[in-house]
Amino acid sequence: PASLNLTTLPEDAFYRVHAAYLGMVSYNDYLFGELLHGVKAAGLYDRTAVFFSSDHGDFAGDYHLVEKWPGAADDVLTRVPLFARLPNGARNIVARAPVSLFDIPHTMCHLQGINVDGDGPQLGAVGGTFASSLLPTLREGTDGDLRRVVRAEGGFSSWRDLHPGGSDHVDMDDPRGMYYPRAVEEMAEGSPKWVMARNLTHKLVYRPRGVSELYDLASDPRELDNLWGKPSAAPLQGAMERELLGWLVETADVTPTRMDPRRTPKWDPNGRG
Repeated sequence: PASLNLTTLPEDAFYRVHAAYLGMVSYNDYLFGELLHGVKAAGLYDRTAVFFSSDHGDFAGDYHLVEKWPGAADDVLTRVPLFARLPNGARNIVARAPVSLFDIPHTMCHLQGINVDGDGPQLGAVGGTFASSLLPTLREGTDGDLRRVVRAEGGFSSWRDLHPGGSDHVDMDDPRGMYYPRAVEEMAEGSPKWVMARNLTHKLVYRPRGVSELYDLASDPRELDNLWGKPSAAPLQGAMERELLGWLVETADVTPTRMDPRRTPKWDPNGRG
């Protein structure tokens, strides 16, 4: 229907979408402030670590698009804010080094003395992650690894990859639902799987069944000039592809050899915990 076709909307509509999104961000910031006021009022602020981030961003009118697309890796979707503080930690710093959402639970474990640095011979390790601790930055104000590459993955190739019952938990029994047309399209055509490697200056997005992307973020921060396949970018593309392949190999099919001592609670079919 025309009401769901973004190409029929006037330019001003996308500015209104963006304004509404920024308004919601502002309100969310206010609520976060109220939460911190509550922590302080309870006398817990000086012994509470705080991490505040998001699972993904939103087009919010950028590129004449709204919401998110599982097959997209644009910075507006994958580069999310991260605010963090520790009692008696560094203050008023903005770290430039790339970080990952995986770093948040990894850092939380370190704060609690839980060794998640590997599955090797060292005593006390309960399993490895492929994240990095943010404690040096949070405690000392260091900038972190400016050469670090962070990754993300998304998309799906067929309905078999989707959540049970439909696309993104959409009620497929209600054709009047707002997201029903999108769900039908995604379940029929998929939303190309991708894997991304990004550092401070460049981003590579590889899609086996779709258009891959390569950007020089220093000169093209809005990701408008796709360098993938261009002869002038061949050395950069090759280097980033090799790095990405190495990461996929290193992180695939890694089975822990140590069991978490807490183990999984036994299931009670009668519901008695």
